[in-house]
Amino acid sequence: MKAPVNSRSKTIASVFVLSLSLTACVDDSGGNSTKVNADNFDFVRMLANYADNIIIPNYQDAAQQSAQLGDANGAIAEYCSAIDTAQESAALTNAQLQWQETMDAWQLTELHQLGPATDNNSALRNRVLSFSRGNPLSSCGVDQATVLASTDSSFDLASRPTNQRGLGAVEYLLFEDDLNHTCPSQIQETADWNQRPEAERKTLRCNYALLLAEDVSNAANSIAEAWATSSGNYRSTFVNPANAGSNTKALSDALFYLDTETKDAKLGIPLGISASCSQPACPEVTESPYAEHSLRNVESNLNAFITLINGGSGLGFDDIINQAGVSTVTELLLDNTAAALAEIDAISVSLSEQASGITSSADESACATAADNPDGARDIPACNVYGYIRRITDTLKVGFVAAVDVDLPDRAQSDND
Repeated sequence: MKAPVNSRSKTIASVFVLSLSLTACVDDSGGNSTKVNADNFDFVRMLANYADNIIIPNYQDAAQQSAQLGDANGAIAEYCSAIDTAQESAALTNAQLQWQETMDAWQLTELHQLGPATDNNSALRNRVLSFSRGNPLSSCGVDQATVLASTDSSFDLASRPTNQRGLGAVEYLLFEDDLNHTCPSQIQETADWNQRPEAERKTLRCNYALLLAEDVSNAANSIAEAWATSSGNYRSTFVNPANAGSNTKALSDALFYLDTETKDAKLGIPLGISASCSQPACPEVTESPYAEHSLRNVESNLNAFITLINGGSGLGFDDIINQAGVSTVTELLLDNTAAALAEIDAISVSLSEQASGITSSADESACATAADNPDGARDIPACNVYGYIRRITDTLKVGFVAAVDVDLPDRAQSDND
């Protein structure tokens, strides 16, 4: 860590005490044990609830939103046609709104990445959302591809790296007001770009945004179809009683996206809290900076987390925790999630702007203090959001895994923030 976190030690200590009591509760000694197993809990019904009422509907909605974004008659296409006309501004606003709705829908799926979305090193997911730790958008790569897509008949979008594709690249093309390229002067493809007429540059960017959106839509539809009972029917594999243990573990592992990606990659690194950022802050790796949608993405992740903890209106992890006799674990998770959401709701300054304002050791200290004690001062409120989420993930790593009787996923074990 780049600053001391004394009160966090107290939090970990209290969660450790809870873990000891949980261990006593859920051991294999019999008698009054409250260990949760197939004899006293219906894991298959729980998985069916997640599949039918949360995961499949989320992917279907995300696919529907993506289809509207990438449709040949959709909002981006209409904007392309409206460039250099009186309707341009309104059409661009509509395209941006459709992007926001599509991003919102996809952020809800991020906490249940398993099965088809993770096959082949998450190939389908990465065509939609490539953002992850250490993989920020390459705006220069997108600038190059914008030119190549209009001039090279052999241009193949599939050959472009993931950090030049997906909704992040579409965002850059729709929301970045500066039409100049972001490449070094020696890059041949963009050498004359800045001298081209404004309308031409807007049109080429829009055309490429539509091509990217179509690819997002195709990938989104592939994931939705893979789950559908009328197509790939991964649903049957997910709810198969023979796979109940492994799929419960996979679903619990997926929740730790909140730890490694939402907390660390989306907040900790940009704000300079994580050791992965060697500067006072690293705003350049913020997710969705052009649309200033970063905190809204975090908000969507938190809302998805609530649904995945309580199973919506059906059987969920909270019921396993209650069966184990430690409902305080669920209370801690949901109370701190509510606190994080309330904090985001009160913020009026974008995440990238807050991160850009962390330039001195005093700023670093203020952020670390807020992360350590999120109920305290709010000089950099995104740091307080980080602190609340860290409380959630501390409970996940100890109380939750003990109550649900699963091991920490590898990615969470390696986290030492």
